[in-house]
Amino acid sequence: MDSEIDVEILPNLKSTPDQIKNCISINLLTACQREVNFLRMIDRKAPILYDINVIKNAIRRYELYWLPMQASSPDVERIPPLDVHWVWHVHMLSPSHYEKDCKMICGSVIDHKLQSAEEIQKRYEQSVCAWNNFCQPEPYDFITSSYYGKSSFDNTSESYTTSSEGCTYEQKSTYDISSAVSRQRNFNYQISLPHYTSPLFLKEAFERYINFLLLKQTYDDQFLTPCYDFDLIWHTHQIHCLAYQRDCTAIFGHLLKHDDSVNDRTPNSKLLQGEAITKKLWMTHFKDGFWRRGCIGHEAPVFIGFEHQDMTNITYGHIHIPSISLKEIPIHRAQLRLKLHYGNKKITTFNADLSNRHVTKDSFSLLWQPSDVNGEITNSSHSMSSIVKFPFETASPKDLSIELSLFDKLLLQKKDVIKLGGKIGLDNLLPSPGFKPCQKNVQITLNSTSNNNTNTNNKEYVAKIIASCTVSLNRELELEAGEYIDTKINKDTRLWSFIHAGSLNKSSLESEIQVSMATHRLVDHRDGARYIVQIIHSAPLLLSMIIVYDAEQRLLSMAHLIGSDSLPCKGQLDNNLQFLPHLSSPEERIFLVSNRDGDFAIVKGAWSGYVKKPYNEKHRNCKQSHAGFLKVELFNLLRNTVQKLQLPAPDGSTLFIIGDAQARLSGKRFHCRSPMVAEHIASIFAVSTLFVLCNPDRVYDKSDNSHSLSHNSHKWPMTVASGYGKRIMYNGEQSNEWNNFVDITPALLVTCSDMCDGFGGFDAVAACGNCGGCGGGGCGGCA
Repeated sequence: MDSEIDVEILPNLKSTPDQIKNCISINLLTACQREVNFLRMIDRKAPILYDINVIKNAIRRYELYWLPMQASSPDVERIPPLDVHWVWHVHMLSPSHYEKDCKMICGSVIDHKLQSAEEIQKRYEQSVCAWNNFCQPEPYDFITSSYYGKSSFDNTSESYTTSSEGCTYEQKSTYDISSAVSRQRNFNYQISLPHYTSPLFLKEAFERYINFLLLKQTYDDQFLTPCYDFDLIWHTHQIHCLAYQRDCTAIFGHLLKHDDSVNDRTPNSKLLQGEAITKKLWMTHFKDGFWRRGCIGHEAPVFIGFEHQDMTNITYGHIHIPSISLKEIPIHRAQLRLKLHYGNKKITTFNADLSNRHVTKDSFSLLWQPSDVNGEITNSSHSMSSIVKFPFETASPKDLSIELSLFDKLLLQKKDVIKLGGKIGLDNLLPSPGFKPCQKNVQITLNSTSNNNTNTNNKEYVAKIIASCTVSLNRELELEAGEYIDTKINKDTRLWSFIHAGSLNKSSLESEIQVSMATHRLVDHRDGARYIVQIIHSAPLLLSMIIVYDAEQRLLSMAHLIGSDSLPCKGQLDNNLQFLPHLSSPEERIFLVSNRDGDFAIVKGAWSGYVKKPYNEKHRNCKQSHAGFLKVELFNLLRNTVQKLQLPAPDGSTLFIIGDAQARLSGKRFHCRSPMVAEHIASIFAVSTLFVLCNPDRVYDKSDNSHSLSHNSHKWPMTVASGYGKRIMYNGEQSNEWNNFVDITPALLVTCSDMCDGFGGFDAVAACGNCGGCGGGGCGGCA
């Protein structure tokens, strides 16, 4: 491979790391932490801020309003609308285009810098005011923009047509911002795992960015590619436009270009050649390896074909209301009472003393939300924390009715009573079709009622209720297990693409691959709801994968093993962040659970307490055997919580609870309260599969009774359904007769060793195409 890389190796670099650092005029570590926070905020708004119609409208707002407004007062730091900020951010990641386009649109290069949360809060109101003064009648909030010709969730239109003018806005910028947004979506996903928030990890990324700049300065004519960690630092540098221009001039004498459009990863492509050259130069000039744990990309869910679960077929469950806000209280009374009914059944009553409140002010509102015994707001990680809960059946829908009473008190009697009421139907409380099952905000208008009003002025009063709603289910699913079959999968099939996404050894992928696969069904016999689960194992591919479909075979969730290319080791994390997901031992296995919106959870397993009884034991005082147990850590990436458990539990129980679901290794029933049923199914099977993969004990046949001190994994429905006794990867010392099993510890030592990079030939000069901004999906950039 060396002979194929046409690059002249120079004996020395042109500068030292300290000389390069002295040329950088901003604090890139602080800025990078803000960059990560900004990108996570964008992803939380997904998919709307990736939608082509929203982006085209944002480009219009950006070019017609934002850039001219900033050019009129360049020294004033304002907070742009989120959609405008996003396309502005993407535009700046092509520095040469950005400079040219800014000068064409508004006559000068508009500077930008990432601000702290405190700065954003301080400047937000004045920024909205400035926008409203300069950009009338265009609203600040992009959701209320009148230019939406189509729903933001309808991607069938090739052009973006404004509803008010019936014309198509022609973008002025020469850079294709819409296409760049799509590429940046993948980049945002790749740097979304929790370790990218670790200051120590980012500090190492900064040092690697300095090395990258050193190589580019010395080999200015070479096409070099970054890894995701220091590509993130590079992005952060570029979006501080004037500082980046100034720093590049000091280092290179010109602006360093950033090309994120090179995506071809075929053999001998420009991308793979650039990656191989970068690796070779890196190995020549630096002691640390080019590869770094946790810095390599994996396939983003958006490109796999996930769909949201169809929530229109819910038949029963519970409505949870985490918070209720009462706004625009029309008249002052000393006392307030809010009554809620579902149908004819009373749910709850809230009371408030308003004797010392100025309730008629426009800004006044009352908020009810969960609190502890001291009345303080509860910061609960539980998704079902609520102040109101009631059951429903879609076959018998009812209205949620709210009655508001405002009154004074004279002794024990009510006086001057004003009553308002309103209602909302069940269908408006349930998740909307086509939307992900998440919290939904509803508004209920309360109008004056004639019942029991003692006020005689006959004036009509109006108030507003805003309530957040979530749905919990009570799924009781029973496992109908299928048999494992050795199956050949062809490259032109959908399943092959899933396997490609989940395999840790993509070099063994061929046009036809053989795997061991079982298809299971989970059925709720009360209403017939069904889920299909495929579990796929292949030791040569380093593959264990769980795929969850609905009854119509729409892909809902997936879990697969990930390695140290995606996760750091413990030593790369700050001491106070050791709880973040990391892979630091070859005995550990980790599943990544994903859905359409990204990563849902990380499930980590490692075996503990296993003691093997010596053969031909003759002495009573010999060490006793112990089967040990599986230690599980579940990182919920939506709630940012960590859950730990062991299986079996100390009392021997195989029952385990994962988030809002529970199951038994020794049983066939699943219980799930969350509407994200598929993700919980994938997480449960991930735990069960980890029990199989991590168990170091020998594998027993169903007829083998010589295992009184071992677990009954060969009989438990969940472990058998997860691949126990089949052609899988294992951690143990199986006897030679079990030749269906492959010990992958040597392979995983390459990706899971205590060394953080450059192990077992991974820093060979050959390129794999997964290095980062370019190789990992063409989403970052090359120089």
